[in-house]
Amino acid sequence: MSDFVSILMEMRDGEVALDVNRKFQELLNSVFETGAKGRLTLTIDVKPSKMAMGGAVVEVETEHDCKLKKPELSIGRSLFFVTADGALTRDNPAQIALYSEQEAPQHHG
Repeated sequence: MSDFVSILMEMRDGEVALDVNRKFQELLNSVFETGAKGRLTLTIDVKPSKMAMGGAVVEVETEHDCKLKKPELSIGRSLFFVTADGALTRDNPAQIALYSEQEAPQHHG
C-alpha cells in the first residue's frame, strides 16, 4: 500500500482523512457563500524512524498539517466626516441640517 489516498485513509486511523475532508467542506461552503477563492494546504511529512543494518529504512513516521484559508464576506465600509474639533460624525458638518431637532417631522405610527 503505497498510493497516497490509501495512506491518507490509514494515517491516525482515518482521522487525518476526516480532518482534511471537514476542512475541504468548510472551504467549499465559504467559497459558495462569498463567491471568492480560498485555499486548503495539506502538508505530509515523512521521516525515517527506524533503520536496519546497512542504513535501509524499515519504518517511517508520518505527520500532517492541514491549513485552511477561507474567503470571508466583505464587511463593507462606513464613512464619517471629521468636525473642526477632530470628532467623527455621520452628518456633514459643512451642510445645514434640513430640520433642526425641534422641527423634525413627527411620524405617526
